Amino acid sequence: MIADSVITLVRPRLDLAEEVRDALAESYEDHIKFMLWPEPDPSLESVRSNIQKAINNFENDLDEYRFLILRNSDARLVGTISLLIRNLKIPYFEFGYWVRSSEQGKGYISAAVRLLEDYAVNTLKARRLEIRMAESNIASIRVAERAGYAFEAKLHSDGMLSDGTIRNSLIYFKLYS
Repeated sequence: MIADSVITLVRPRLDLAEEVRDALAESYEDHIKFMLWPEPDPSLESVRSNIQKAINNFENDLDEYRFLILRNSDARLVGTISLLIRNLKIPYFEFGYWVRSSEQGKGYISAAVRLLEDYAVNTLKARRLEIRMAESNIASIRVAERAGYAFEAKLHSDGMLSDGTIRNSLIYFKLYS
């Protein structure tokens, strides 16, 4: 558990599967603009399976360290944030995150990035952290810039948006010694 005065980051928990499902369903229209995985009405079974995979990943240092973002005032799930494992030998991680639609613009992702950056540097001894986003994702660009990440590169035609549009990605980074 990692916390500040506004939010707490907790490891994935199966008892929060319904709340995760509700947040994903609420946020489908916003998420599908930038990500390929959202479903319009995810089943509880698929969400539970995804959470179990995240638990296993965490326990075995595979793929990502995912955290659920809970608002301290009422324990409401406001989103998730992950450290995607790019190379544990460096160590090098990439942030991935989403926020539920009704909680956008309230600073929860910026706070979660600050908390998880501290965890990555002090606990996981990260030497490189990056935030990568679609060039059209203005909110994520602002998160990276507010958190002090430097623009590193624009990858041209490196992926696709859900509507089939070819996208460019931007990479922001920080280095630590």
